[in-house]
Amino acid sequence: MLALAGLTACSDDINTEVPATELCLTVNGEQYRIALPAKEAINLRTLSTEAAADIGISNASDFQQLSVGGTDARSGKCTLAIGEIAKDKQISITYTTGDQSGTVQLNTLHTGIPVIEATGKGVIPGDFYLSFIYQRLVMKYNNDGHILYYRYDPTEKAGNFNEQGFWDFKKHTLDGRTYYSYHAPDYAYSSRAFTGYNPGMRILLDEHYTPIDTIHALASLDGYLPDGEPIDGHDFYFFSPTHYILSAYIDRQVGERKLAVAYLQEVQDGEVVFDWWSSDHPEMEDWESPTFDTSYDYVHFNAIQVLPDGNWLCSFRHLSSIVKIDRAGETGDILWRISGEALPEEQNFCGQHYATLNADGTLTLFDNGNGHSPQLTRVLRLQVNEQTGKVTGGGNLLNPGGDYFSQACGAVQLFGERLTVGWGWSTEGGNNTRLVTEHDASGREIFGLRRSAEDSLPNSVNPSYRCVKY
Repeated sequence: MLALAGLTACSDDINTEVPATELCLTVNGEQYRIALPAKEAINLRTLSTEAAADIGISNASDFQQLSVGGTDARSGKCTLAIGEIAKDKQISITYTTGDQSGTVQLNTLHTGIPVIEATGKGVIPGDFYLSFIYQRLVMKYNNDGHILYYRYDPTEKAGNFNEQGFWDFKKHTLDGRTYYSYHAPDYAYSSRAFTGYNPGMRILLDEHYTPIDTIHALASLDGYLPDGEPIDGHDFYFFSPTHYILSAYIDRQVGERKLAVAYLQEVQDGEVVFDWWSSDHPEMEDWESPTFDTSYDYVHFNAIQVLPDGNWLCSFRHLSSIVKIDRAGETGDILWRISGEALPEEQNFCGQHYATLNADGTLTLFDNGNGHSPQLTRVLRLQVNEQTGKVTGGGNLLNPGGDYFSQACGAVQLFGERLTVGWGWSTEGGNNTRLVTEHDASGREIFGLRRSAEDSLPNSVNPSYRCVKY
């Protein structure tokens, strides 16, 4: 479960003759200690319109009258349907204690969350899942641009380049049951962070967004990595709540150098059943890209997909490479590699994210385009032989227009001939507001979520990590 730092328990002493001076409130498991009378509206840290909010007031007996959103709460518990989450929507708590009466307003949407504007209407079934590099924030939007859920944990560093955010918000479905997960920083390991690495833990949620597990790495099969180490937030592959693949960056000696080695770990029922180290494959050192400094973070893993044959498809950003790894035969051998910078111009990619081999045999990826001249982010759809990795055709799937460049992060998903694009991190002044867009078969944008221009800075500190649709 997530720790609630800085909170103290309300007094259990009950004296109905003395007016209560505070309200001890719980909303969906998050605790708030509110001094009375409340002079300002209270920001909630999490809320959903998909299920009634669970409200608890531990000192309800201190009040003669107590209601939440018009629902009687004198028992100390109630549920409240949430019709809308928005900056201008509040929940009123009215109370009488002693000879004092008053109202506490709860903001349905935390005022620290960036202003996000929706245009158009999505038509691909599902919802949009947003996460942010420098905000401890995950959000879920529907096709009409309405917020369905958010979780926000603001800190003093929120919205600046020293913060480590919540990354990679996902939906998982197993046997008709829904789970969610996201990556959260673990501040016990913050000293290990470097650009592009957010050492932390995977938070697993149930269908009501209640945290049910916190996942760290287990000891590696070779004993080099001990139990309980932090994991990386770039990707997480879910089979079940007890079977998953996680990643980590681990300092390890490789030849004459100490490098940030990519480590992948498959866990099932509390045991590591397979793991993989980039340091076991010295040929990867020879794949250095002229675009990136590979003197330390030399491969930079950022995506994994389990293919139908049981093998793994992995993306290594700093090598501009897509790699197929032998998991089915348990050798961990690199079966083939696609070198993006070695391909013809129409298929060339550099610094890519979210590589996915689709059922139709095409490979889609978000080509950040760091090494292109001029720098231009593209969405590629390549024809690939899954057995050999040979690229036989394809090219740019979506022309974003203008000179839009996302230096890092991003995602692309193919739904038939329609697609969604999460735009990642752009630092271009006046051209950095995109979060996610949906496009029809012609490439025309039919839906978009963007940060409001009033929140956009020349070097944006509110960039998205990954915006995807489930």
